[in-house]
Amino acid sequence: MKKLILGVICLVGSALLSSSCQKAGSIETDVTPVNFDAAYVVNGQSNTISVINLSSNTVDKTISLPMLQSSSVTGMMGSGMVNMWPHQISLSPDKSKMVISFPGSDFTGGSGMMLSSFTSGSMMGNLTASLQTQGKILILDAVTGATIKELTLDGIAFNAVYSPDGKELWTAIMLPVGKVKVFDANTYALSSTITVGQMPAEVSFSDDGKKVFVANGMSNNVTVVDAITKQILETTTSGNYPVGAWPGMGGMMYVDNEKDQTINMMNSTTGMMTGTVQLGFTPGMAAANTMMNQMWVTDPSGNKVHVWTNTNTGYVMSGTITVGNGASSIAFNKEGTTCYVTNETDETVSVINVVTMKEMMKINVGKKPNYIVLRYQ
Repeated sequence: MKKLILGVICLVGSALLSSSCQKAGSIETDVTPVNFDAAYVVNGQSNTISVINLSSNTVDKTISLPMLQSSSVTGMMGSGMVNMWPHQISLSPDKSKMVISFPGSDFTGGSGMMLSSFTSGSMMGNLTASLQTQGKILILDAVTGATIKELTLDGIAFNAVYSPDGKELWTAIMLPVGKVKVFDANTYALSSTITVGQMPAEVSFSDDGKKVFVANGMSNNVTVVDAITKQILETTTSGNYPVGAWPGMGGMMYVDNEKDQTINMMNSTTGMMTGTVQLGFTPGMAAANTMMNQMWVTDPSGNKVHVWTNTNTGYVMSGTITVGNGASSIAFNKEGTTCYVTNETDETVSVINVVTMKEMMKINVGKKPNYIVLRYQ
């Protein structure tokens, strides 16, 4: 990524109607309020958020994100105003704010992509050296898109999430000795640090909000943390390189293992793994559709979404849906009848009829769209 060393930066792009010069680190953004049911799509390469109006399935607004200051934890890699590659987005429980993670690198294709050449213990030093860029968390007003707060972390942050009561922000630092950081969501002061496994990626809450699940990629396990006491309850062995533990059906968490190409079923109450679904492809994300009693899993390399139905005898393959290149994140509308899938390579979002399992249309968004969340008025 190119460093910008001048006192001002010029933002020029084909998606802009005109160019503008501003002070480094600042950016003008469209403050037109989002007063409609919307999907927010984070575009990593474009450094923007596409806001889709769910009533028309068209992009109604584009939020330009600021160029952030990048620097090394050790001070050896230099710094500058760069695109920190916005990656994931979460909403506060009251839907007034959104938090975006900026890992500082292009994670298109999943967090495991950067570790493929660092699987042996003898190369851990090289891995550590490659992870010294400070990650960022940006908190925005969900209605106007205005920046509220920027937090600098001591390593890469793959995602950040609000606690169900909206009082805390949780994130994991992706390092060989992983840490979970908990911030006060009002003062943004660091309130807790929890040591977990190697190279933690996703942090997620159980449906009841009582537990936090941390997927430790290089430890091949999932750490379960009490959301109130911040104490580790258990660490459960998973498949090879887990990236996330997603809330599933019936109190289960779906643990997606990139290298094993599997989904573990993890009981959120007991912390035990109760079953495994063999995928045959590297998963992008797993999500539950409770209306249809199904698990949906994106297949980035196959340009598909695969659907399994939960039956009395286990999860049974129900079909596949062809979408765009680089299928990644999944979000269902509140009725569970429509599914939205980001296609990282195609720069689109697929709109799927859940009942017929057919793609209805594609919506053009920014470059390398990764994560999507839906917000209702």
